[in-house]
Order: sequence, then structure tokens, then C-alpha cells
Amino acid sequence: MELSSLIKKIGHSLVEIRVRALKNILCKLDHSLISVNDIVQEKMLFVYLLEWFNFPEVPMKEEVLGLLLTLSRHPSAAQMLRDVGAVDFLTSLSPNLEPRLRTVIDGTLDQLFQLPELLPSHSAVYSHGAHCTTPTDENIPTTGYFHKGKPSNIEVPPKKIAVNESVRCLKFSVFPWLALTNTDRHILSSNESSLGSTNPNLVRTTCELLCDVIMQDFPAEIFLQRPGIVKNLLSLLRLSSCKGEVNYLRSPALSCLRQLCVGLRRRLRFHQDPGFCSAKQDAVSQNSSLSYTQEVQGNQRSHASSPATERSPRPSVLGRRERARGDGQDGDAASDSGSSQRGGVAVQISNSPEHVAQLELPDLGAEDTLELQLQQLTLAQFTVTTLQHAIPLLKTGLHMFHRVLELLCDAVLLLGDSVCELVWDDHSLVGMELLLSDILSYHQNSSADIPPSSQINHRMAYIGTAAFTIKFLQTVLPPEKASSNLQDNMATAIFHLSLDTSFGSLLPSMQEAAVAYLEQVNVDNHDVYRRVTRAALWMESTCSFIKETQGEKNWLELLELADQATDGLPFHLHLPIIKHCVLMCSYLWRFDQPSPFLQTESQKLLLKMLSHPLLAVKIEAYERTLNLVKDCLGIQNVSRQEPAACAAVNFLLHHRVLYEISTFGLQDSAEKVNEPSCQV
Repeated sequence: MELSSLIKKIGHSLVEIRVRALKNILCKLDHSLISVNDIVQEKMLFVYLLEWFNFPEVPMKEEVLGLLLTLSRHPSAAQMLRDVGAVDFLTSLSPNLEPRLRTVIDGTLDQLFQLPELLPSHSAVYSHGAHCTTPTDENIPTTGYFHKGKPSNIEVPPKKIAVNESVRCLKFSVFPWLALTNTDRHILSSNESSLGSTNPNLVRTTCELLCDVIMQDFPAEIFLQRPGIVKNLLSLLRLSSCKGEVNYLRSPALSCLRQLCVGLRRRLRFHQDPGFCSAKQDAVSQNSSLSYTQEVQGNQRSHASSPATERSPRPSVLGRRERARGDGQDGDAASDSGSSQRGGVAVQISNSPEHVAQLELPDLGAEDTLELQLQQLTLAQFTVTTLQHAIPLLKTGLHMFHRVLELLCDAVLLLGDSVCELVWDDHSLVGMELLLSDILSYHQNSSADIPPSSQINHRMAYIGTAAFTIKFLQTVLPPEKASSNLQDNMATAIFHLSLDTSFGSLLPSMQEAAVAYLEQVNVDNHDVYRRVTRAALWMESTCSFIKETQGEKNWLELLELADQATDGLPFHLHLPIIKHCVLMCSYLWRFDQPSPFLQTESQKLLLKMLSHPLLAVKIEAYERTLNLVKDCLGIQNVSRQEPAACAAVNFLLHHRVLYEISTFGLQDSAEKVNEPSCQV
């Protein structure tokens, strides 16, 4: 039955046409006119079903989500939904729907996170969301086309292959498999062998060739599907530090791995693009170099080539930095600049104009695809292994540190694309081993005896490692799960980051994130952080208050600074600020039409000093008040007739101030408090 025109109408701009087309398909499914197997290969159906929710008017939400749930139970449909970005789309859509529809979306996402059955023994049947299976019976012979005597009223649950529950933490596992030509396999094999050479110059040259040419030439996932080159690059990061060529080899290896991370992210976005979706599940992918084989064979022409070109079995390496297609297809095989052919046809190599030798590439035979797929690295495995090999290098010199940090920053982005927060629920080693507290402690506790330049390098390395640590935690660990997953040494490192003033000034958002983790990990340390932060604010306010009293005065700002400076007296005990506070209170009360707000706030400040719990502060407050009274009402002012001379004590005549002095000051047990109270 032709369904393409009907499916196309599901994406129509008119809501009536969309609804009618959807009802038509659902009706055919209900009455078994078509099955789920008939529509899972229709690539645009998945795109239109997701885009259904992007229109201004969205009817039949439950039916669309129910159809997506049914399709997600089919392995091919589930893979296609993942490829077109259904996981991200449904995750973003779920908060905007009512709870009953969120349940349907959760069921769909659960299906998308499950591994497909390698040997499916049943097919899905659509029946308004019900998932039925065709009857099976293990005890009935399966020979022939018909099985007589097979009971039709008994439904036996199909046997499923056991799958580790940890796969639930994966957002993305492996890329679609790509096949290679014999020539491409030779290229990868030769470069893998060169990376294992004992000649450091050859290893470095191979790394540069990989980074500049081959990784531009092949799809990035090729290096995960055939991980020999990746393993050799990672082994270069673990070279013993006693060897002189360590940095000579580590630097190009880091560049290669970073280039691979960038390429993998690009390929991941490509496969998640809804514009790229194909229901065709051929062994030879459209990105595979084998797809060129038929059009290349029989079209090769052997004619004289230049010596420079003939020295390489792959002419594109010389003179052309990347292939025309950039998808792993063997463009050189179709080129008539050389005489190389697939399947081991001779390649001319000229060492000199006088001598031409023949080199025949041996046929590597057919690949064991199943064995290779079992050996390939998932995106999460590659990312975790890269982090495990690169993190110890954060203790190296500053130049190498920068290269390592660049790789880690690209790798952690891949980690966020490949795993979700469930990695902690499944007790994965990813969450338990990648702890950076030792690196932070190493750079933070560097010896004071080292030269100043080395201290600066350690400080810069500490800041860089701290920023990466917080970014890593934000990528894979929600703060609410930190208390049960972070170890004590990591909690201590986060505590130190929270108290690091320069780190907070440079990266305030990072420090805020560190404080959020600290609050979940250690409540006592978070309380210490809050008190230290408060004390630091009070100290800073004290300095600002003293500075502001010397220039043009903003009384509202000064009162706020004075209040915070008074709160900080137990820490700094800078008693001269009390004199400034008393004079300020006196000044604000001497006007004929003063500001009521400023008067009220200044009075609160005065009462706080007169009743301060520290005896030294209280004594200083009463003595400064008494000195002000003596200056205003002393005998030296008898000859002055203007009333302004006595206005400086107006702030003491309010009933609240008089009550404080007469009730508590006069009754104070300290002689240096009650005596000034009596005189005032």
C-alpha cells in the first residue's frame, strides 16, 4: 500500500488536512490494513510526527504521542527516532504538557534508551497503544512454512537477551557502521603501525599526518569503530616522564585527540539533524567508501604519472589536504592521476626517473563486521578513556597544561552529549574515578620555596583545573545528587574553591556553582562559607566606610556601610570607626528639617553601638558620646549666643536613646560604662 502521499499530508500547513491524514493512518493500523512494520521505513513520518507539536494549533496530542510510543518499541523505528533528535525534542516538550501526556513521553524515552534486541522474536502490533506479540512456542518444531497443531490461544512471552541496566545512562551509544575499501583499510593499518614505532620522529610525523590530513579525510566515527589508532594515541599520553621525547610526542598526540573530539561532535550533530534521516539499513552506508566500488571498477586508466605522485599509494595525501567529499569515500580510487585500483591492483611507485617499481597492495580480505562492531568504542567509552588518560597530565608544565586543558574541555562536551545524570544511579565508574581533587590539591599546596614564576604557573594551573572541574560536574552530576556521589577529598576541594576570592572575582558563575555543590555535600562547611563570606563583606565595608568619610558624603550609602562595619567589629576591632559613627549621627539630627529616614537609620546605628555585646565597643561608644556632649555644652560655649552650638546633642534627646542610657547604661556593671552614662 502506498503511504508516502498520506504521510506527507501529516505535515500539511492546514490543520484539517493534518488531522484527517493522521486519523486515516490510525484507522488503518486499528483494522490491520497496515502494520507497524509497514511504516517504520517511512523516514518522513517520524519528522512530521515530531513537527506536529510545532504548529500553532495542536489537536490529537494523545494520539500522536501514543503512535510515537508504539513506534519506539520497534528497533528500527527507535533508532530512527534517536537519529532525528527525538530524545532532545520530547525532553523539551514534556514540561509544556499535562501530566498524563508526560507519562506517555516518559514511556517513549524509556524505549529509546533501551538497546534493541539482537534477535527479535516478535513484531509490534498497533492497537490504541496496546503492545501485542505474535504467539510463539519453543517446543514446536520450526521446520517448513506451516506449523500445524500450534496453539493459537496461548501467548508466550518472547525470550529477551539480557541487557545491562547501565545503558539507561547513555544518550548516544555508537554511530551507524561504516564499511571501508581495501585502500582505506591499508591507510588506517599503516598509520596504526607507525604510531607504535620506536622511532619518535616517525611517530610525531604520523600524528601530524593524522591531524592535518587523515582525520579531515575520514569520518570521525571511523576511529571509534576501528579503535587501534585511538588506543595508540592514548598510550602516548602515558609515556614515562623519564624519557626525553615525552613532550615531543605528547603534544601531537593531544592535538590528534582534540581534533577527533571536534570531529565527533560535528558528526554527532550531523546524525541528530532531522534533515538527515534514512530508513535504508544497508550494510554499505551512503558514507561508506565501498559505495564507490562499482563506479570505480573498470574506469581506471594507467598512464604515466609524475614521480612525486607515484611515491604515495594515496595521491590525495600529496597536494590535496582533504577529499572532495570528506565522508570517508575513496576519491583517489576514481582519480586518473595514479594507477591505484581497489582489490589489490598494482600501484606504480617511482623512486627515480630511471627506475619504476611495482607495488601491489595485498588484499586484506573481507572484514568480520560483527567482530569489529563488538570491539568498537562507544562515544562514552572514548570520552571517559580520554579523560582518564589526560587528567593526570594536568600536573605537567604550563605549556603542556594548556594543551591538556583544551582537550579536556572538548572531551567534557562530548561526555555531556553521550551520558546523562543516570550514570550516577547506575554506579558507573565514570562517576567514581574521574575526580580531580588530587590535581587541585597539588597546585594549591605548592611549596612556598619555589621561584615566584613557578608559583604563578601553579596558580594559573589551579584556576584552569578548578574551572574544568566545575564544568565537568555540571555536565554529568546534578547538585542534588552530589551528597551521595562525591568523595570527601572532592568535597574539601570544592570548599576551598568556594572560599577562593580571586577565583570568584575571575569566574563568579563558576564559584556560585561550587557553592551550590558545597551546600549539598557538606552543610557544616557551607555554614562556615556563609560566615566567612559575611565577615569578608563586613571587613570590606569597614574599609569603604573609612574611605568614604574623607570625601564627598552620600549619607544613605555611609549609613549602610557603617551598619555593616559595626557588625564586623568582633572581627577587626577597629574602634576609631565608632567616633565617625557618633559624629555622623549627631550631624544628621542637627538640621531644622532633617530627613526622617536618615534620622531613623542613624538612631538604629547609635543604639546598636550603645548596646553592643563587646564591652570594648560599648565603652568606646559611651566615651565618644560623652566627649561630644562636653564639646557642645562645656563652659567654653557660654559666650556663644547662637542655638546651633547645642544642636549637636539633639540626637541624644530622643526617648529611645534616653531610655537606653538611663535603663541599661546606668545599670551596667562595667564602671567605664555607667560613669559616662551618669555624666551624659
